[in-house]
Amino acid sequence: MATVAILGDLNWDLVFRVPRLPKRGGETLSGEAFLRLGGSATNTAKFLAQLGVEARLFAALGDDFLGERARGELQKYRVPRAFLQVAPMGTGICCALVEENGERTLLTFRGANSLLGPEPPPGWLERADWLHISGYALLEPSSRAAIFSALAEAKTRKIPVSFDPGMVLVHQPGLHFGELFPVDVFLPNLEEAQALLGRKAEEELLRGLCSYGRRVFLKLGAKGALAMEGERVLRIPGAPVEVKDTLGAGDAFDAGVIFGSLFGASLGAQGVLGVVFGALSAAGLPPHRPTALKLAETILLAEREEALAIIRDHWRGYVD
Repeated sequence: MATVAILGDLNWDLVFRVPRLPKRGGETLSGEAFLRLGGSATNTAKFLAQLGVEARLFAALGDDFLGERARGELQKYRVPRAFLQVAPMGTGICCALVEENGERTLLTFRGANSLLGPEPPPGWLERADWLHISGYALLEPSSRAAIFSALAEAKTRKIPVSFDPGMVLVHQPGLHFGELFPVDVFLPNLEEAQALLGRKAEEELLRGLCSYGRRVFLKLGAKGALAMEGERVLRIPGAPVEVKDTLGAGDAFDAGVIFGSLFGASLGAQGVLGVVFGALSAAGLPPHRPTALKLAETILLAEREEALAIIRDHWRGYVD
C-alpha cells in the first residue's frame, strides 16, 4: 500500500444550499443544509484513503464534541488517527453557502487549526512515499514551523512534495513563502495564481508559476486544467458532469494528481486523474471505480489510456 503524509487543516463544513446569497443584513432560505467533515488537507486525505492509499493526516482538532466526531468520521474513511493533534481550542468550522451553479461563499473559524505544530509527530514520515501540504497551514506561526520541519525531513528522506497554496495570499497578501519552493508538484487554482502573479492570461500565469514547482497544475474548474513541466504545456479538458458543489473539488483534484504520481504517471495522465477526481467531487458522486473510468473516457487526450490503466490496476478502495 502506498503511503502519503498530509499536513494541513481539518474542520467541519456547515453547508447551506441557497438560490442566491442574501443581501447584507438580509436573509435567504436554504432548501438543504448538512454537516460534513472538511478542510483542504482532510478532503485530500479522505479521497486518497478511498482509493486505497494510506493517508496519514497531520491536522489539529479540539478536545470537544466536534473533535470527537471528526475522529469517528476519519475512522469510517480509514484515515489513520494516530497523527492528529489535540489543541486547546475549538475544532474548526467552515460555513459554506452553495449557490445553484455550485459556486460557494465561505466563512471560516480556523480554531484548533491555528495551533497545529510546531513539529510533526514522530513516525509520520517514516516510509512515506509522498508529502502533501495545504497552504492554509502557512497562516499561523506554529503550523508554518511544522511545514518547514516537514519539508526538511522530506528532503533528507528524499520524499517528493506537492503543495496546494489555498487562499493564503487572499487572506494575507503580503505573506512571503518563496523559500519553500520549488516543490515537485504545485497545485494552485486560477484565483490563487492571480493572487500570486496578478491578473494575466491562463498560459501566461502558468509559465509564471514555473519557479514554484517542477510540475505545475493550474486548476480551472469546469474547464479542466493547464499542466506544465519544463517547456511542455498541456491543456486537460474538463469532464462533463452536473456541478452540485465545488467545495473540496480542488482538493480531490490534488488527490488525483498525487495518486498518479505514486505510480509514475506522465504529466498528462496526472492531469486526467486530477480532472476526473475533481469532477466526481463537484458532482457529488461517490468515488467508485466504474464512474471514474466512464468520466476518464470522455477526456480527449492521448494520455487518457495511461490514466485509465492506473484507475483499473491500482485503485484499491471501492471497486463495485
